[in-house]
Amino acid sequence: MTPHRMTRRTFWRSSLSLATIGAGSLASSYARGDDNVRHGIQIGALGALRTLLPSIEKKHGLKYDVKDFRDSTSALLALDQGELDVANTTSQHLARAISEGMDVVWICGWGGGYNVLVAGKRLDLPMADDAALGAAILRRKREGKPITIGVPTGSLQHAKLSFFLKSLGIDGERDTQIVNIPFPNHPRALEAGEVDMAMTLCVFGAIAIDKGDAKLVRHLFGDKSGKQEIGFIANRKLTQRKPELVQKIVSSHVEAMNTFMGNPDLRIELERKYSRLPDAVIAMQERQFLKYDYRTNVADLKTMAKELRELGWVKEDYSDRVDKYIDFTFLAKATGRSPAQLSTW
Repeated sequence: MTPHRMTRRTFWRSSLSLATIGAGSLASSYARGDDNVRHGIQIGALGALRTLLPSIEKKHGLKYDVKDFRDSTSALLALDQGELDVANTTSQHLARAISEGMDVVWICGWGGGYNVLVAGKRLDLPMADDAALGAAILRRKREGKPITIGVPTGSLQHAKLSFFLKSLGIDGERDTQIVNIPFPNHPRALEAGEVDMAMTLCVFGAIAIDKGDAKLVRHLFGDKSGKQEIGFIANRKLTQRKPELVQKIVSSHVEAMNTFMGNPDLRIELERKYSRLPDAVIAMQERQFLKYDYRTNVADLKTMAKELRELGWVKEDYSDRVDKYIDFTFLAKATGRSPAQLSTW
């Protein structure tokens, strides 16, 4: 299954169905005052940050207006059109922004650990046994019953899955059957046996595991999979025209993250205030999977740009341009660390 190439037209079409957001240009936000910050975040994501920002914003002279988006694509489009001041995004979407000529900059990291490969209870696979997984995939292919894997087409998880399988000597498109299923539907699809496996966000993997409908096969984080998955981006024009505002945005994010980065108990408490998920799911997500850091593994951003080109999802290899779309000036001031120190974790 080959994902469609992302163009401005497809960005625009997808945005119409994905999100309804407040209209207004970048200039109009300035007219309302620098203290109002339109922050784009995916629905259900970054609960700890959402919970803490209201108690921190006033100290920095800010008022956050959090706008929910169904995915990173719609948030990126809104940022490009001047309808947001800052947004969280993925390493994949930074490369796609470069591909589309969007003048954005990555200003702060968030972390990673979101990508998990889980198997339904009908598929007997041990955890973290790549040889067993590869053998099972090839055996099922020979039997004419390829293993089915649910993942949203063209997503970061789809890209991660493709390169993980490649590392096992498996061609995901030929040796398995990849099924386009939205993340929220993964637990149900696994329970019903509609797919054998799912490459999913850890929260949905945790839901399926907690219900007894799936087990963890591989947490794609660190080592060959990389660590940098999520960060924050802003419109470059905003950093140039209103550097004081961007500094406040970054400084407030750093203060919030310093509060909970190394404290899983506090993260669980904050997530509970925002999320409707079962306590066991929140605890599994925060203790077992997610890792947070305002620093950025820049090497991982470049690797993702290379991999997207190998997949044919972008027009060129943009890895040599990534540095031009990163600005750690504000983060350096907020943390007292050098850009070099902020470029790895």
